[in-house]
Amino acid sequence: MEGSIAESIDVFTREDLSSAQKMFGQIAEEFMRTEVLPRADRIYAKDWALTRELLLKAGELDLLRIDIPEEYGGLGLDKVSSAYVGEKIGIMPSFAGSLGAHTTIGTLPLVYFGTADQKERYLPRLAAGEWVAAFALTEPGSGSDALAARARAVLSDDGRHYILNGTKMWITNGGFADLFTIFAKVDGEKFTAFLVERGMGVVSGREEPKLGLDGSSTTALILEDVRVPVENVLGKIGEGHKVAFNVLNIGRLKLGTRNIGSAKQALNHAVRYARERRQFGRAIAEFGLIRQKIAEMAIRCYVGDAMVYRTLGDADRALAKEPANELETIASFAVECSINKVWTSETLAYVVDEAVQIYGGYGYSKEYPAERPFRDARITRLYEGTNEINRLIIGTRRHPSVPRDDQEVLGYLADIEIEQYAVESARLRAARHPVGDIVEVYSADAADRIEHAARQVGQVRSVERAPIDTIAARRRIAAAVIEAGRYPW
Repeated sequence: MEGSIAESIDVFTREDLSSAQKMFGQIAEEFMRTEVLPRADRIYAKDWALTRELLLKAGELDLLRIDIPEEYGGLGLDKVSSAYVGEKIGIMPSFAGSLGAHTTIGTLPLVYFGTADQKERYLPRLAAGEWVAAFALTEPGSGSDALAARARAVLSDDGRHYILNGTKMWITNGGFADLFTIFAKVDGEKFTAFLVERGMGVVSGREEPKLGLDGSSTTALILEDVRVPVENVLGKIGEGHKVAFNVLNIGRLKLGTRNIGSAKQALNHAVRYARERRQFGRAIAEFGLIRQKIAEMAIRCYVGDAMVYRTLGDADRALAKEPANELETIASFAVECSINKVWTSETLAYVVDEAVQIYGGYGYSKEYPAERPFRDARITRLYEGTNEINRLIIGTRRHPSVPRDDQEVLGYLADIEIEQYAVESARLRAARHPVGDIVEVYSADAADRIEHAARQVGQVRSVERAPIDTIAARRRIAAAVIEAGRYPW
């Protein structure tokens, strides 16, 4: 987008956070630093009683109520507030995974699709943290192809219960949740969502030995003749896909702030280490190749902030105009949600990898703070829909004439859309809050990536750009970060 056009568009930026939004973020950060981080060893040891206790404390601080309507014990706040709290909770990804699964994919199916009776029964307890929620969609044979689920639901002879049988996999909070949104096919055909209490017969499998997020519970669920009252059908029979896909879309909307928050944390650790670590008689932060890494890490954090807060602000404005059509409004941002999910997860992967590199051999040691974020970050390219699935969403929505079987073409077209949105968002943010070299450096590199992707699909696309000495610009960006000792924007 041309700068003059960008400057004419009003967008929400991180700098526009209100005092109330910042207050909630501060409460969340203080909770994490005073209550959660000091107990990290017990959380990583899978002390689920402690995790539940901490979720209850989070409820007392109103951190679980943000997305729940006021009439059911919540606060009913905007998406920016919710995502900003999520960013601050993300200071410890394992606990953030537990809390995020509870507040987003665990609770929102009920918020958006529940009957008044269902909401009255469950939402106040979920808002308080007295009960913990989980979302059970994936099965051993159906991941991205969710509609291929084999779990079955059959109406009992007396017509009062659905009898569920099957297995679910990779369920966050699976080891201790009280209420599950479980998807099964009624009579083996009609894909449907159910609200299932643990006491109805849900059995958890073993804790999965995972690469990362090892302080969060991830288990299979075994469903053997689980009796679910008919009044616990969530939404309509045969319309479980609407529940699943809408809730995942909202999860993608808010995931970006957590990814970028984690990236900033990894960058901050790396910068502090680079300032302290000395080789060849000086701090490694003085070496050009280290500065180049620090600069690029900071550039991507800045651009990511621009993207996610722009989308959140746009969504909140749209919701304010159509408060009665929240699902439809959020669904209209499906492409932007997928763009943010892909871009921020891949940026997080880049930043944590470079952080390990800056630490050198120490980065590979569990006694230093680089290796765990590296492991924790890997899941972000898999959950909430793999990045491949999200690229197909972007490609097919923006280019509906391209056959779905041409996945490689759709992938390249999605990459073009992603880079254009990133550049545009960064320019829009910088037009209101000037930042120096960051936007020009990112734009120059993005132009090369756009041209490369365009050539792969037979397009001739020359992206206009101003000449820029990116080496000198990166040196200036790195100097600002190193002088501050942390990400400063």
